[in-house]
Amino acid sequence: MIAELQTAISKVPSRKAQLKGLTQVEAVKIKVERYALLFRGAPVAIGASAINAALTLAVVWSDIDRSVMFGWAGAILLLTALRFSIWWRYRSSRTSARNLSRFARVHVFFMALNGAMWGALGPIFFVYGLIDHAFLPFVVAGTTAVAIVSAGASWRAVLAFTIPALAPLAVVYAIASGPDGFAIAGVVILYGMAMTYIAMTTQRMIDRSILLHTRNVNMFSELQRRVDEANEAEQRFRALVEASQEVTIIFSPEGKVTYASPSVARLLNAQPEVVVGLTTKDIVHPDDMALFRAVGEKSLSNLGEVMSLPHVCLKGEGAYVPFSGRLTNMLYVPGVEGFVFSGGLLDEAQSHHIHAAE
Repeated sequence: MIAELQTAISKVPSRKAQLKGLTQVEAVKIKVERYALLFRGAPVAIGASAINAALTLAVVWSDIDRSVMFGWAGAILLLTALRFSIWWRYRSSRTSARNLSRFARVHVFFMALNGAMWGALGPIFFVYGLIDHAFLPFVVAGTTAVAIVSAGASWRAVLAFTIPALAPLAVVYAIASGPDGFAIAGVVILYGMAMTYIAMTTQRMIDRSILLHTRNVNMFSELQRRVDEANEAEQRFRALVEASQEVTIIFSPEGKVTYASPSVARLLNAQPEVVVGLTTKDIVHPDDMALFRAVGEKSLSNLGEVMSLPHVCLKGEGAYVPFSGRLTNMLYVPGVEGFVFSGGLLDEAQSHHIHAAE
């Protein structure tokens, strides 16, 4: 969708982005979402125009020539039917970025045409001496408010309706309302300026909301990707450890076993779940405890560095077994948070430790 909209707007002169620091993808995404909001709000504007026309016809039924009002109301309803048919045609077709962009341009044009028809009420009321009728400013203000509600995603659409709807009314008030005419016309103009400001503010708020949502979605996707990668790496590491012929044991800072690889069942004759929870005093031979602690203390100042442990005897549920391995400080590695011992069996030629045979 974004690629299609980039093609659709490639020939449009560039404009300064309302939000700073946008990437091209973000700017296009905001336009796509804004056009989609304008499309979804179009039925509200179309239906409200038809309902207001019927109410206006009922209010001035006995005050204005019926042929004039029927002609005006008929034009509004005809335009309403045309706008709805166009909206329905776009709705029935594939709702692509290109179609949304085209619909936005068509919708703004018809908003302007609809505004001109509502603006014609001012001269009609003036001709029939109803310029001071309270219903006139009420209905025009109501239609402009509906424009903001339905088309707030595009301040240009609101402006396209507001100017032709309010300009004739301001002119009529200035000419026909006596000494206060210019003051009333000024109020109408100020109202139009206020509606324009509200429309622009609304669009900026919508743009920020779309941008925030887009960035949150992107951040969530990136976070999900990293979590998936971490889980995959963890599964790969676990598979390698579990398939290794060496023993892998993780000791907490207090010296308690928090993990034992499946190979301890074969090399130490003890199930991993039995080894977990034991302490260094339980599984490290007393004669090797000093060396084991010395290597552990040395690794405290060498985070992640592999410290050689050439000989250590470990005990599961049977006799002590001689190992040669490595001790690594991974206290600050999430998910490990301890000292990792990895090692393999010493063969008889390498093993000369007396207590290994005890």
